[in-house]
Amino acid sequence: MHSVAKITLGLGGVALVIGIVLLVIGGNSAGDIEEFTVEDDSVWSGGTGSYTHEIDDDALFIFVSAFDEIRCDEFTLDIVRSDGQVSNVAYFPDMCTADGKVPEGYADDPFGWYHLGSIRNLETGVSYDLTTSDDFSAVSEDLIMELIGGIFGAILGFGGGASCACCGVFLLFIGLVLALTMSEEKPTSFQIDQDGRIILENQPGAEITSSGDDPVESADEWYKQTEK
Repeated sequence: MHSVAKITLGLGGVALVIGIVLLVIGGNSAGDIEEFTVEDDSVWSGGTGSYTHEIDDDALFIFVSAFDEIRCDEFTLDIVRSDGQVSNVAYFPDMCTADGKVPEGYADDPFGWYHLGSIRNLETGVSYDLTTSDDFSAVSEDLIMELIGGIFGAILGFGGGASCACCGVFLLFIGLVLALTMSEEKPTSFQIDQDGRIILENQPGAEITSSGDDPVESADEWYKQTEK
């Protein structure tokens, strides 16, 4: 097999394997996204009450049901430590649309939910009193960030994987064509007889005669001619 064909087949195989790996990674990332739901992954669901923060994340994303017709500009949430100690914990609302009905980034929110803001500066193991105008669900910010990273991973995995796989198949096809149409070039061998003539062994009867120079000079001259 010609060396060019071997290299092309090797590159095609590597590209195909990389493409398959990226597709698998993209599929796993997409699976994690599909498994997320606000209901199942929330650490708090309800209205006014007491909440004990038991996770390491110091921030929670606040979601309200899109089917309850809760206005963005009318939702309120107050949070303080239950023991009365001073704390930096607070609710930070997101910007609302001009009419005040929904948050500005509602188009990116999970189906059936609106992300209205976040609670920040929470401390692990501390209990808090919540006072709110409407029921809400709270989800760990770290989990949301992981899901966003998974979305980009799925896009890159599927896009990059499909591209690499297609390139790999194309290179394999080209390599196969080259393997069937190109033959390995055999090295030219020769001998120098007593008269200084160069005889090509692969071409019976073919010889290159010298003009009386010694055999070494004739061989050097032949090399120079073949390099042109």
